[in-house]
Formats: sequence, C-alpha cells, structure tokens
Amino acid sequence: MRVAITRPRSQLTEGWLAVPVTSRHPIQSGLDAFSEALNNAEAGTWVAVTSPHSFRLLQLSKIQIPQKLRIACVGEATAQGSPRTPDFVGPPPASAQSMVNTVPNGKGRVLFPSSAQASQTLQVGLGERGYRVDRFDIYSSEADSGGVRKLAEAKADAIIVTASTAARAIADHWPTGTEVPKLIALGQPTAQALVSCKLPVFATSDTPDRVGLEARLERIDS
Repeated sequence: MRVAITRPRSQLTEGWLAVPVTSRHPIQSGLDAFSEALNNAEAGTWVAVTSPHSFRLLQLSKIQIPQKLRIACVGEATAQGSPRTPDFVGPPPASAQSMVNTVPNGKGRVLFPSSAQASQTLQVGLGERGYRVDRFDIYSSEADSGGVRKLAEAKADAIIVTASTAARAIADHWPTGTEVPKLIALGQPTAQALVSCKLPVFATSDTPDRVGLEARLERIDS
C-alpha cells in the first residue's frame, strides 16, 4: 500500500511519501513580544506549547525558556521537542481540549506561543480554569498549492493528514476531477477540520504518533 503524509521527512514519516502541503513563516513581532514576556515573567509562570514546531522556531530564534518557568505540552510528540523535561504533558488524544480538561485549576499566568491559525480552545479553556493566558502568534501556516498537486500526482492509497492547516490546503487546492484517496487524520482536531472542509475522514489515529497511525493503516490493509 502506498502511503503519503503531509509532513516533511522525519522519523514519523519513515517509509512513507512525505509531501508538505503547507509552509510556515515566522512572525517576528510575535517572537519579540514572547521573548520579552519570558524575560519579565515571574517564577512559576507556565509556557504552554501545542506544536513541536514552536520549540524548533524558538531554538532557531535563540529564544530560551528560563529555568524558573514551567513548561506544559499538549502531548508526547510535542514534549519530545521541549528543551527540557516538561512539567506537564497532556494525555491522549493530544489536543488543546484534552490539555484543558486535565490541568489543575489555578490562578497563575500562562504564556502561549502559537500558530496564528491555532484555535481559541486553549486560551479560552485555561481562562475558564482560572489562569491568565497571554497568547503570542509566533508563526503562520499557509497552503502550498504545489505541494497539494504533488500529493495528488503521487496517487497514494492513503494520505495521513497531520494538521488542520493541511486539511484546509487539500480542500482548497486538490485538482478538480481527481479522486481523493482515503484520508487518515492525525488526531481528533485534524479530523474535525476535514469534516469542516467537507472531506471524508476514513479513520482517525487514536494517538498522534507512529504507533497510532500504523494501527489505522493495518486496518486498511486487512
């Protein structure tokens, strides 16, 4: 079975055709504001991260999270990108909502470096749990129409869709008259995005990792 995935080559994509369908661009003003907030934050302030790309971008921008601050990650995949062991890792399924549901009530401050396309789920939910949430959009994701065309030309039996932005890119740029293969969503938020885009969801990975994806692919093969 020929499998494609909407991510650049990595350990996650090994053995599959890796075709990114979005491109990410840093937002310098957001990075600057987040860096200043880190430097001025009180001890015990949380830094909430929902994508490993945020950690990579902070590293490339030479922005360090002070040791006095606590790190919370949406799930294990994001935690692997953390510069140190996180103080909190959300349970499966790795989503902003599952993170909100499991953090303790509090009155502290949360700094949230995110994609400009990220939903309001985290800041609204944590706000309702008693936290003061300051969001910083540090990058944006844009559809790559050329990547979508390449994905269509690959004629894969199944496509693993790895993010909501990838779902929207496929919906907006898939070649007219070309059949869309079976779509497997990497987590519930991506599945919801596919449904919103009126794309059929063949399956949703129970966990946003290689194990969960392989389990879904085995069901297609059987």
